Amino acid sequence: MISCIKGTLTQISDGCALVENGGLFYEISLPSALAERLKENGQIGTEIEFKTIYYIEAGDKKSSHYPKLVGFTDVIDREFFSLITRVPGLGVKKALKSLVLPIRDIATAIETKDSAALSRLPGVGARLAEKIIAELHGKTAKFGLAKTGEALAKATKKAPSGPIAGEAIEVLLQLQYKKAEAEEMVARTLDANPKVTSSEQLISLVFRMEQERKQVRG
Repeated sequence: MISCIKGTLTQISDGCALVENGGLFYEISLPSALAERLKENGQIGTEIEFKTIYYIEAGDKKSSHYPKLVGFTDVIDREFFSLITRVPGLGVKKALKSLVLPIRDIATAIETKDSAALSRLPGVGARLAEKIIAELHGKTAKFGLAKTGEALAKATKKAPSGPIAGEAIEVLLQLQYKKAEAEEMVARTLDANPKVTSSEQLISLVFRMEQERKQVRG
């Protein structure tokens, strides 16, 4: 059982971290938002410690089973993940993609039997949401008490399309935003303002919404 790996973070790509320790390189699967934060915070090349879960990934009938590692930087995150993956039908890969809300919010939904909130998590749906509540209700209260927390996985959204959206995204790219950031900002603005008629109007609304988000975050 490998429960912790400490070493140099040498690479992050496609939701996987590569950690070097004593000349050995360990590949560790990470939730997408955690991977992105580590990359953006400049932690590649620095020493890091991952709290890990060791599991066996089953292949198809013609292939072998493979040992895998999934990692977190917080032991509480690992504990919660280990708990939810005990629910039948919620395997490691699906669970990694489902963490688009902070763990405290997911735990609160379980403890309050809010199946609607759980069913909106990627890959969950109504039937699995009810199963999660049946299996875990009464076991996740402490996770719901966390004071702070960020979502561990990033929700994947379809990139906004159309000439107005495309022009607005191009403007944001010129302003040094990453493509994923630009698409997310435009998509969020269009969701709230579907009747936008020009890219200039859209950019103004993007600016306004980003200012409001900054004020909310303090």
